[in-house]
Amino acid sequence: MDLSSISSDSNFPLSGDAGVAIVGLGFSGVATALHLLRSLPPGATLHLLEQGDSAGRGVAYGTRCDSHLLNVPAGRLGWDPADEAGFLAWLTERGALDPQGQPLAAADFAPRRLLGSYLEHGLTLAIDAAQARGVRVRGGLPGVTGLVRQGPCWRLQLSDGSTLSASQVVLATGHLPPARPPVADASSGDSAWHAPGWFADPWAQPGWCELPADADVLLLGSGLTAIDMVTQLRDQGHRGRITMLSRRGLLPQPHRVLEARPRPGLSPISELGPDLKLRLVLRAVRRWVAEAEADGRDWRDVMASLRSCTPKLWQRLTVRDRRQFLRHVQPWWDTHRHRLAPVLWQALQDDMAAGRVASVAGRLRHAEPLADGRWALQWQPRGSTELQAAEVQAVINCTGPTSALRHAADPLLASLRERGMLSADALGLGLLTDGQYRPLDSSGVAVEDLFYIGPMLKAQHWEATAIPELRQHAAQTAQAVLAEYAVRCQVERAAA
Repeated sequence: MDLSSISSDSNFPLSGDAGVAIVGLGFSGVATALHLLRSLPPGATLHLLEQGDSAGRGVAYGTRCDSHLLNVPAGRLGWDPADEAGFLAWLTERGALDPQGQPLAAADFAPRRLLGSYLEHGLTLAIDAAQARGVRVRGGLPGVTGLVRQGPCWRLQLSDGSTLSASQVVLATGHLPPARPPVADASSGDSAWHAPGWFADPWAQPGWCELPADADVLLLGSGLTAIDMVTQLRDQGHRGRITMLSRRGLLPQPHRVLEARPRPGLSPISELGPDLKLRLVLRAVRRWVAEAEADGRDWRDVMASLRSCTPKLWQRLTVRDRRQFLRHVQPWWDTHRHRLAPVLWQALQDDMAAGRVASVAGRLRHAEPLADGRWALQWQPRGSTELQAAEVQAVINCTGPTSALRHAADPLLASLRERGMLSADALGLGLLTDGQYRPLDSSGVAVEDLFYIGPMLKAQHWEATAIPELRQHAAQTAQAVLAEYAVRCQVERAAA
């Protein structure tokens, strides 16, 4: 969807009820917008702001590589919690086919770019329907660099130098770029990380796609981002050796072929009791896995059974137990919870068996750009005191996006953070919000008429990065916005 095709008429109200502004149009922003477009009354205004010129793409769904597959079956990826099969219905209407020429089915893992197209199409239809009801929609707006309260409105500073007023603002700014991985000895200093061949954010620096086919490459990380890089390099005919370096060398586990919902009957979390301890949860999960295997199921059924109650489990843990989880358990949780489509897992196994890809457990200890454009590296394998040396043509940071507010270099988030309007959680996982998705300021008070939806909800919900959870958060965020909108309208009518 070309956002510039939506009305950008400047004759929108700039004071009083100036409408709702959504900042960011990845999945979270689009899903929230779709709910609002359904429910905003005639005469309401919705501003859609996105740094790029397309909606629904973001980091995940902006890829053009058809081998970048979704890691949830197509039948469960509707944007609306009340219609989780909506994406599959959209695929079916368009006759989307799998690589064997068969119609994509509910259990299939579709190309990620198709989900972006589905969101774009849904937003187009929703805007048309809302405008026909008399809702004013303003698109074609750039990103936001600043946000200041002015009377009853927010004044948004836009990246093109213009300003916009809105009564309510939804921050849907998406993932933050990967943090720079720690290196014990970067002998060339900070300037080394600006040398050619270092890709701090592979999605923002597509130059790695133009590497020579025989280039040796080091991927820092072995999770889903690293598998994306391996997949696209393979599709481009890359022949050089690819090494994935991560602290534990763990790889994402595969989904089952013909992934299905788990059968009922797994142990309820209520048996954990009110005095929840991390070690007790781990002990119970191991027992549930054993019970599932004895009943012809496996650990995937247990992970699926935990999914809906994970936020409550997370919130019941003490900060100390959460910190222990992050330090000792998270790598195993991530590789079992965020799984690969079976075809991608098998392709990775084939690459590793053929020696084209290697996964190494260890820490990067030295990184130095050389005069010939290559990089001299040393890493310490896990469990060893010896260093292993290598030279590669590129180092790609595949540690994945961060959700730590302190790392936010985005001008808008950085400004709100520095002014005390956003508060980070104690573990640096994201930001704090109240039950209506309003950010808490540095005093712990909810900021009126400001909302947040996106991966930094991880601080309080843990599950806040996959569509099945984000669509619930988006629906609840929209409900909170509409409730405040209704109150504002009542106040204005009473004053009149």
